[in-house]
Amino acid sequence: MKPKKIFSSLVLTPSTNKFLRLGSTLLMCLGALLSFDAHAQGPGALYTWAGTGDVRGWVKNFGDNTVTLSNTIAGELTITETGGAGASLAMSDGPNRVRESSTGASGGLDLTGLSYLEFDIGHNGAGSINVQFYVQASPGYTYVSLGPDVPVTPGVNTYQVLLTPLFPEELIYIRTIGFNARAHGAVGDVVWTLSEVRAGGRPPLTRDLVTHDTGSAEGGLQGAIVNFERGAVLGNTAQGQSGLSHNPAGTGSLQWTDLGSSNGAAISWGNGTAWNGNSFNNRTTDLGNYDKMVVRMSAAEVSPSGASPIGVQAFFQKNGFVFQSAELGTGKLLPVDGQFHDLEYSLAGLTNMNVVEQTGVNLFNHPTDVVINVDSIRFLIVPTIRSAAQSGSDFLINFPTSAGQIYSVESSTNIISGEWNTLPDVSIEGDGLEATVTDTNALINADIRFYRLNLFQDPGAAPGLRR
Repeated sequence: MKPKKIFSSLVLTPSTNKFLRLGSTLLMCLGALLSFDAHAQGPGALYTWAGTGDVRGWVKNFGDNTVTLSNTIAGELTITETGGAGASLAMSDGPNRVRESSTGASGGLDLTGLSYLEFDIGHNGAGSINVQFYVQASPGYTYVSLGPDVPVTPGVNTYQVLLTPLFPEELIYIRTIGFNARAHGAVGDVVWTLSEVRAGGRPPLTRDLVTHDTGSAEGGLQGAIVNFERGAVLGNTAQGQSGLSHNPAGTGSLQWTDLGSSNGAAISWGNGTAWNGNSFNNRTTDLGNYDKMVVRMSAAEVSPSGASPIGVQAFFQKNGFVFQSAELGTGKLLPVDGQFHDLEYSLAGLTNMNVVEQTGVNLFNHPTDVVINVDSIRFLIVPTIRSAAQSGSDFLINFPTSAGQIYSVESSTNIISGEWNTLPDVSIEGDGLEATVTDTNALINADIRFYRLNLFQDPGAAPGLRR
């Protein structure tokens, strides 16, 4: 099976020393920056204790020892055992502190698509202490050990534990992250130092927040609620799911009747799990890794009259339900023809996308009653060529990379019938920094050349891996 690839493209015309981004009509001088950037990555630090005077919500979770927590050294959480004889001790972050940076959000940490946690941890004892790393997952605080006990040696070292013991419904809702130090009487009381906790792995290039397929969570509703402008939904009585139903046709979709002659309804979703009468049961979602949101939906008039397309705004409530719309609130037009259409929204410029409590669509005013179906909401990573520059007869292509992702740059002299050739015939593993690929003698060998940046869905299928 061929690897699935997502493309970003530009055109080089050596005779005029200009390039053109495909899909655009704007010519830009060589070396100018393209007008888009990648979002922050899903993998990365969860806790760093930067500065001093803030333990970031970490607490003793359980165990027989007593402790004092402090953050008197920048970048370190210090846990001083005071109970005597090295009794057992389990520490964790607070149950509603999603991550260090999320001062407003509460609920669960979303680690969907990631594969491990790393703890930079140690102690000042004279020997190793066995430690069980763990999480408490789902709204019900399910305790899950992340593998067998690990001997933690004196001094701060890095310990990596896999997330494979977790089910998808647990990965999407981590209540606490912690370590359980077993009784260590032979070592006695120690001072623990925790300097960083990270999540890692290669995030998926696409993520379906909801599909509303038959058999999906909550009978296919997947946590959807009528959020505001509730009077527009036929049968709605309060913020919640009244007036919404599951349409089993095809693979399934979310359906409601949106009443005309007023502002359309605003429907929103949590992390795709069950609502259960309270949004707390499906918070939060980490969408910080993605560049684009695609909503597949349809509209059909209850009484056909040839209605005009309906504007649809995409919005988010984040880090304490702070409202922000995609693309400055600009709506996409949804034809009223009963057919499904993909409405695409850029996520550029949005903040706190790693702590999204609600993802939503808000219909604009429309004159007639319409039946709306939402088939899916998908998020995409789009690889981006950030800049290009001439160097003698060569052409340099620069692009930001994500740690662990696999990239290649291809060129062609004819995008209709020509072949695409990889430059410089290798693939590149991203490291979070900007990469540069050189097309040698590009300004000599062709009158016009097209380039595309590939991001591989299946990194194992990408040949010639190099760092």
